[in-house]
Amino acid sequence: MNPSTPISSREIFETWWPLALSWLMITVEQPILAAAVARSGDPKIQLAAWGLAFSLAIALAAPSISMLAVSTSLSRDRMSYRRGRGYMLWLSLGLTFVHFILAFTPAFELVVLGLISAPPELAEPVRTGFRILLPLVPSLALRRYQYGVLIRCGKTRAVSLGTVTRLLIEVALAIGLFQLTGLDGVVVASTAIATGVVYEAIYATIRVRPVVQDNLISITPGHAPLSWGRFLRFYLPLALTTLMQMMLQPLVSASLSRMPDSIGSLALWPVLFGVLLVINSAAIGFVEVVIVHLDQPGSIEALRRFALRLAVLLALVPLALSVTPLGDLWLIRFAALPADLLQQAKAALWLVIPLPALTTISSTLQGTLINGQRTRGVTEADAISLATVAILLTLGTLWGGRNCLGQAEGSAAVLCGVSGVYIAVVAYAAGSVARNLWLWRRSQPVYLSIRLRHARA
Repeated sequence: MNPSTPISSREIFETWWPLALSWLMITVEQPILAAAVARSGDPKIQLAAWGLAFSLAIALAAPSISMLAVSTSLSRDRMSYRRGRGYMLWLSLGLTFVHFILAFTPAFELVVLGLISAPPELAEPVRTGFRILLPLVPSLALRRYQYGVLIRCGKTRAVSLGTVTRLLIEVALAIGLFQLTGLDGVVVASTAIATGVVYEAIYATIRVRPVVQDNLISITPGHAPLSWGRFLRFYLPLALTTLMQMMLQPLVSASLSRMPDSIGSLALWPVLFGVLLVINSAAIGFVEVVIVHLDQPGSIEALRRFALRLAVLLALVPLALSVTPLGDLWLIRFAALPADLLQQAKAALWLVIPLPALTTISSTLQGTLINGQRTRGVTEADAISLATVAILLTLGTLWGGRNCLGQAEGSAAVLCGVSGVYIAVVAYAAGSVARNLWLWRRSQPVYLSIRLRHARA
């Protein structure tokens, strides 16, 4: 890549597609496991329990997800890598202790049945799945920290290999458990993903050792060894952003539990969200493309054109699932959705259509802010998005709660009878719009500085 040469669409595409493929490998995990759960006995209960158990576990693991960026940026020498790894282990152990308390003490009933207000019949399957997922937090933190070093040292093929192998292990284990045992779907899915993340953490730790030895020198001139204060200053804003994004899942689950058709909505939500994750993987991978290429002249217009085409292309996917037999093929054959939820799922897909395009726009603006080192704007945007979703979901529970049919005439139950999953998708889309508006506002000064830089070049 020559910084003085205007960027081409082909160059953007060549940078983008490997990143999109990597994200795709990660995101197909959830639809595959949801499809496995849907094939178990009592699929409605099992899907709802799996969605709630995993959303709780991933919310606790949210701070671990930021370790990829932390390690990539801060593991500049061997001492900094080792100190950062120690800080990461202490943080992940603290989060794992919280997970243990929630899973094995009466705090579970307080959170799941009290705070989230999940239907009572989900309590035991959710508790079982949540207990099995106990290794999730430390395994995710460790493998993402180790992968950061591999990425920094140009060993990205090793990262892809680890992710692909993990997915194959999870699929094989899920199929094997279903064929050879009579375990519940939530147990099978939780066991598969827990095994997969433990394997990948071990793989990443083994794979990174020679890289640390050969590529990270002991002392980097001009860089002091990593300190606890410096680690926290860099890490906490990233962790806060990730945490807010991950809090959307338990927030939606808690709201669906209080809305009409709570069991059906809780069962349908992980299937719909899995479809959205698969489609969005192509858009999420665009963030790094923007960060890398904004240093080239003419890149703003080229990246915008590429983003527009990508947004339109991705929006066509849920549209095709809504109006063609592909939707039935995916939802029935692959996702194994119960027949009585099929029409509701296809109707909800119409509401999903704008979401991939909104994610593409968000990735473009977010990459711009990161390129200009204005990451605070990203955290602000996520806070606004979370607040927007929370407000709309709260209104949904007040105006369409499970007991709305018994309310007096003239009450505020204006959404009475509207399935909660429709309200959740609309709230999610509104949060994405709010996020993009704030990112656009914050990115304008950055765009101006980039244009001036390009003009001088």
